Amino acid sequence: MEYLKPFHSQLENLQSQAKKLNESGLALNTLFAQEETRLKREDEASSLRAVYRTVVEQLQRLEGTEASVKRGHSQANLILSLGGLAVAAMGSKSKQLSAITHYLLQPPADEQQSFGLVMVCIGPKGLPDDVRGVSISQLARESGRPQPEIINKLREDGYLLFSEHVFSLLIDRLACHVRAGKLNLPVSGDKLAEITGLDKPKPRIKVIETE
Repeated sequence: MEYLKPFHSQLENLQSQAKKLNESGLALNTLFAQEETRLKREDEASSLRAVYRTVVEQLQRLEGTEASVKRGHSQANLILSLGGLAVAAMGSKSKQLSAITHYLLQPPADEQQSFGLVMVCIGPKGLPDDVRGVSISQLARESGRPQPEIINKLREDGYLLFSEHVFSLLIDRLACHVRAGKLNLPVSGDKLAEITGLDKPKPRIKVIETE
């Protein structure tokens, strides 16, 4: 049996090598899984940044539209006001003075309209799919309701509203949580409300009607 001893040693050596290879394979599998998870988290964080850029572009377009609408409204009011003064000038002198006085005491027409308020609106499905830029001012003009009332209604319907600056901070925070493995996409509206503290009861925005 002495002649079998070299084979026995070789067999033990092969078993030892196989064990090491198996351990190395398991370690590589772990590394691959960790890298896959890291890449997935990076992709999700990148998708949040992409959403942010898209929404900012929407806000910029809305702001441009609001500026154009306000200019057009101001020009139309100016033309109407001058036309009114011209008609008044055709009457008696006392009526002309009365018309001018009334015009000067009138508040600017733009104060009676809403312009320029755009916000980020996140729906119940949350991020990254249920978010867009909205013009609160446009909704107010179309409905004939004050801007605070529009904001209150959207919040009551389960929408979260943020300024561009606050939305940027929120995206940065979420991206950090995603990279750290503390959060996975999608993030529902309820979860976002919890993260931002908006799930706590908030006082309604007071609506002040102007006479």
